[in-house]
Amino acid sequence: MKRYLVIYNPSSGKELAGYKIFNAAETVMSIENIEFSFYATKKKGDGEEAAIRGCRSGYDMIIACGGDGTVHEVVNGMMKCPQRPKLAIMPAGTINDFAEQLKLPKSQDNFASLILKNNFRTIDVGKVNDDYFVNVVGGGAFTTIPHRVTIDAKTILGKYAYYYQAAVQVPEELELSQLIDYTIDGVEYSYNTLLFLVINSSGAGGFRYLCPNAKLDDGLLDIVIFEKTTNADLFQIFTKVFNGQHITHPKVHYFQGEKIKIIPEKELLIDTDGDPGGYAPANISSVHKAIDILVP
Repeated sequence: MKRYLVIYNPSSGKELAGYKIFNAAETVMSIENIEFSFYATKKKGDGEEAAIRGCRSGYDMIIACGGDGTVHEVVNGMMKCPQRPKLAIMPAGTINDFAEQLKLPKSQDNFASLILKNNFRTIDVGKVNDDYFVNVVGGGAFTTIPHRVTIDAKTILGKYAYYYQAAVQVPEELELSQLIDYTIDGVEYSYNTLLFLVINSSGAGGFRYLCPNAKLDDGLLDIVIFEKTTNADLFQIFTKVFNGQHITHPKVHYFQGEKIKIIPEKELLIDTDGDPGGYAPANISSVHKAIDILVP
């Protein structure tokens, strides 16, 4: 009998995550001989610890049910274990950036069908200093917005809580910039940076084509750097982000690399999959084909 461990955040998705994953598991068990165990996270770090225990206990698959933060913790736990089970993600958070990139179903019935199809893809995972990430590491303007949105606001407003917070912060965020030195696979660059993003998939923050050439299994991370420039330039860049054409703008710099080092001129908080990830300097690398993940 296969054994699956579900790690879920009960406060995710307007507090419906538990209900959705219980029903999906019930559907699967009515068709397949699979044993499900459930663990509800209560505080930061619980998901990582539960994933480590799941790896050591020999589960066949770990299912992360929640938002990007839950997925981030589960992957960090799995990456700290030499023997890793397969991973599934049931998106139940407010934004679900990584799940959106993989086109994972949100409904309980469709997720149950996904489990029964049993189709997997081996993907890369990023590493920043001693932490791991599945989707994005960023620094500079707008990267602290997810940290300022309260759980209550997300429960009431959903993804619009982030849009509201972004609108409130626009004036101060556009004034943020500093000189940052980048070393990408041994080649050095320096830019007066408004925002940088290192992405494993092609998108983040609801923007699907931030890194239009990205692949999840090529052993490379994609880096997009937005230089400090005029508001008119920024507006032009913003209008092109939706189709990936922003990378042709002279104030946007786009690279791919396996190893990236980031050294800022001043103190810089790093965002990792939507959560605070410590301060730069940052050593970032790709862990090639690290995890088998359930996909449509």
